[in-house]
Amino acid sequence: MLRAAVGLFFLVLVAGAPAAAQGIERFYGHFEGSGISENADSIYFAVSVRDLDIRIGPAAGGGFSLSWTTITREGGDPNNPKVKKKEANLVFTPTDQPGVYRATEPGDPLRGEPVWWSRIDGNALFTYRMQINLDGTWQVQKYVRTVSGAGMTLVFERLMDGEQVRQVRGRLIKVGN
Repeated sequence: MLRAAVGLFFLVLVAGAPAAAQGIERFYGHFEGSGISENADSIYFAVSVRDLDIRIGPAAGGGFSLSWTTITREGGDPNNPKVKKKEANLVFTPTDQPGVYRATEPGDPLRGEPVWWSRIDGNALFTYRMQINLDGTWQVQKYVRTVSGAGMTLVFERLMDGEQVRQVRGRLIKVGN
């Protein structure tokens, strides 16, 4: 009887453990896909499609590396649109709060340098970028990467002084580890 009670207690403890305690490892991998970008003017102008490439892997000290590439094709000749490529490479280390990570390169927001941090909530990895512009206005970017099965969804939002400027929704598949 005692053995069954201890077993049940352990099962409840593990099943009820916070998602962050399950670790960053579930997000590791190489993901590729596409997304659609919208902004306030999208009802009047075309939305743009973006190619997405995300890589998440282990880093020293229990942290993780996160890199992504976004390619957009818009404007100019429809048969030969302008191509823009944006890349980011970040390394995060754990903080004292479970499931919360800080970027290894600290920024000074009052000098226009961004501050990055991440947190885990269930199957979602939230990554934030905060920056105070030189004119005193602020912007926040939020990336929500949710894993399920062999894929990932991405929701990106950029806010300027509290107003949404852009949103990107994407779907990616895991193509490697």
